[in-house]
Amino acid sequence: MWVGLALAGGCARLPVGEPGPGVGAQVVPRAEAVPASEEAGFVGTELDDVARYLGGMPGPRGSVLTPFRERPEWAAHTMELNELWRRLDTLRRGPIESWSGREMPDLRSAATVFYPFSGPDFLFADLFFPGADTCVLCGLESADPLPSVVSLDDGQRADGLKALSTALTTALSFSFFITKDMKTDLQRSELKGVLPVMLVFLARGGHTIRSVEAVSLDAGGRVTGRGAGTPGLRIRFGAGRTLYYFTTDLSNAGFSDSSRLARFLRSLGPSVAFTKSASYLMHEDYFSSIRDFILGWCPAVLQDDSGIPFRGFDPDRWDVRLYGRYSGVLGIFTKYYQEDLAAAGAAGSDPLGFGIGYKHNEGQSVMLLARRRQIR
Repeated sequence: MWVGLALAGGCARLPVGEPGPGVGAQVVPRAEAVPASEEAGFVGTELDDVARYLGGMPGPRGSVLTPFRERPEWAAHTMELNELWRRLDTLRRGPIESWSGREMPDLRSAATVFYPFSGPDFLFADLFFPGADTCVLCGLESADPLPSVVSLDDGQRADGLKALSTALTTALSFSFFITKDMKTDLQRSELKGVLPVMLVFLARGGHTIRSVEAVSLDAGGRVTGRGAGTPGLRIRFGAGRTLYYFTTDLSNAGFSDSSRLARFLRSLGPSVAFTKSASYLMHEDYFSSIRDFILGWCPAVLQDDSGIPFRGFDPDRWDVRLYGRYSGVLGIFTKYYQEDLAAAGAAGSDPLGFGIGYKHNEGQSVMLLARRRQIR
């Protein structure tokens, strides 16, 4: 079986109503019921057990993974992750939930959230948008199958947990994955690709996992079984929520208005866009297609300074609010310093209360929330 313990069938698409004349940028949550026939064959308890094992969490009574939870490497893994989540709860979870509930209560339950350049970072998508019906993540990292944890030998399980802990330590300590390190961390053990990380985020987030499926996008942007096309994952969890991840190139060479991913996103309806720690790629001309798609399709954008350049938000079309403090860029990103953003921030911004992105310490981070103006 594809994830070692379970496979599952399809899921309903959960659209957002497209804003038209006079409607503007309102995002109205709407979910469609999942047909009962699609529930057959799910083995959610076993999926949850695997996710909880990887996340350093106890399993159900009679779990086949109980012997492996008694090993010292799992105990060490659990201690590391417990400390990481303790710090997350203190430094980011509480402040983010408070901020988003106050500043964007409607967007927290948007029907669809699109998170480009995300890698496996479902964690922060879920913190900002805990009620989103559908989250679409994408990056260059692979969507490999997960082997049966039981079938691995002791050394393979230990190596897998170590690589997973390393990747998670970076992400939770700095609020982002370091791309070059992630390529190594997520490929140097039997627990390859983005799936193990996303399972941990789901389990630690308190979500019940209902199914995991390997999928592809065909030429029309339709979700099919894994085959030729854009490879990805579909994870169903909670009460009708869906998480997609697609391995895809978002440069102009791989993304266009007629690409598979663009067609798929349009089939879901306008999505709230979320970006952070995006390497300033959308500042470059060779990422203009994904930038223009977001500006043309998404009714709202939440990002740090590494997403779409501040100058890209036409004040005649967008209402923009800044939060926190723009403290410049890291040395490796000097060319992307934004004087107009610095000036706008100096003229006044609202409190943020947490650190995020490359300048991840509180008091150094800036967030931009843009909403498309109503059409009159």
